[in-house]
Amino acid sequence: MYQVIARKFRPQTFEDIVGQGHVTGVIKNAIELNRLPHAFIFSGPRGVGKTSAARILAKAINCEKGPSSTPCNACKICEDITASRAVDIFEIDAASHTSVENIRDLIENARYAPSTARFKTFIIDEVHMLSRSAFNALLKTLEEPPEHVIFIMATTELAKVPVTVLSRCQRYDFRRIPVPEIIAHLSSIASQEQISISEDALMIIALQADGSMRDAQGMLEHTAAAETREIDAPTVERMLGLVERATMHDLLEAVIERDVTIVLDVVGRVYQFGHDILQLYRSLMESFRNMMVLKSGYANISLPQEEKAFLQELIRPVPFEELHRMLSVLIHSEEDLKFSSLPKVTLETILLRIISAPALTDIQELMRTVTSRQGPVPVRPAAPAAAAPDKHRKPLSSLPQSWEGFVAYLKDHDQPMYAMVTSAGRTVEDQDNTGMTLYCANQFMAEQLRRALPDIRKKAQAFFKKDLQIRVEMLEAAGPAEKKPRPSEVRANVMKSPVVKEILSEFNGVVRDVKPGE
Repeated sequence: MYQVIARKFRPQTFEDIVGQGHVTGVIKNAIELNRLPHAFIFSGPRGVGKTSAARILAKAINCEKGPSSTPCNACKICEDITASRAVDIFEIDAASHTSVENIRDLIENARYAPSTARFKTFIIDEVHMLSRSAFNALLKTLEEPPEHVIFIMATTELAKVPVTVLSRCQRYDFRRIPVPEIIAHLSSIASQEQISISEDALMIIALQADGSMRDAQGMLEHTAAAETREIDAPTVERMLGLVERATMHDLLEAVIERDVTIVLDVVGRVYQFGHDILQLYRSLMESFRNMMVLKSGYANISLPQEEKAFLQELIRPVPFEELHRMLSVLIHSEEDLKFSSLPKVTLETILLRIISAPALTDIQELMRTVTSRQGPVPVRPAAPAAAAPDKHRKPLSSLPQSWEGFVAYLKDHDQPMYAMVTSAGRTVEDQDNTGMTLYCANQFMAEQLRRALPDIRKKAQAFFKKDLQIRVEMLEAAGPAEKKPRPSEVRANVMKSPVVKEILSEFNGVVRDVKPGE
């Protein structure tokens, strides 16, 4: 019976596991030094060798010629484990054994000694699928298991495993397998299976596998069944449902050159052929990411040499800032496309947004252009400042030559000084009209007015066309006569007020009586 490539070429020793040397090395040393923990947990992405490593570990600790870091794969126990028929090795799928009852059966089974193997080994795959109660039921046995029991757990979602379980296990993190190692392993399999496949085709498979060897082996087997001759890149793209490289090149060139017609034609052609729009979008994001990285000067990316040369030539006249902007638009618009009921329209809208945006200029190139130019740098003349409208200001000639007129002048021409002067509680003019005393109700305002006195005197000199002595005093320091002026002085001050004069003139009135304020 035919056996698929993933099973036929499953690793049988730690040395056969690809791309996980940081894990296999530690486990081999632990076996050689006889420092094996009673519980392991393997975490990592799908298809990177977690279950294979668990089976190899079970063979290594139970091998008749061991325990050994390299199982012989020839003794009965090794053969039984390889064939999945060993009676003391239990592989449990946690996705279908999630309940407390299943864990109770496991705990009951663990009490009894193994019949043929050295250790009774429990391999629990996808352990994060266990229920909370099942995890709690396992805790005591996991912390203090019988001497003849080894637990090996594997998971792709380590965050779902309770901390109480993690603290009782020795954790090993499996990584995504690098693209060059996937290509080398697939090439070895192809030569053994007599599959003729090009290097570019292997590169596409390795990139699409996203670090998973099992996925890569499945893609290789899929494409091998579709072509009896040499498998090339277009064949792989067609079998995997990818947009052809030539079509992607046309789309990238159209976006960079801002050709709306070609962009819409390519998107329409891709949609008409039944390709997944979201897959096309992800390919666009990967291509723009590669272009941005190449533009930044980093050339160590996993791409076919022909593809890398095409991208380098395409981005030659494009500044880094422009590529960064385009990729940012694609990244931030991914959610819009993912949940859109009209993905084709959404993709066209996103691409037109990228094309219609103003092109960005490389700042370094701009600086070099400016500094290398002969002669002075042209500077745009500043626009003349618009004169502030003064239609609400009273002309100086219309203001009376009095303190009230000066205050009105400050209100129109110097608002801060007007606010400071009017903050004085009282103002008393000297009898000879040569000075003015400002009385303040508190020390703070008095200090502020004293600091501003030089500016106030300058303004007063410009208004009265003569020197005016201005003094600042505290209200409490005023003499009795000043605190309560005579009625004649109150009437005289009121009659000097421009407001009162204007009212009397407007209504032809007469002041009959003046009462001092309370």
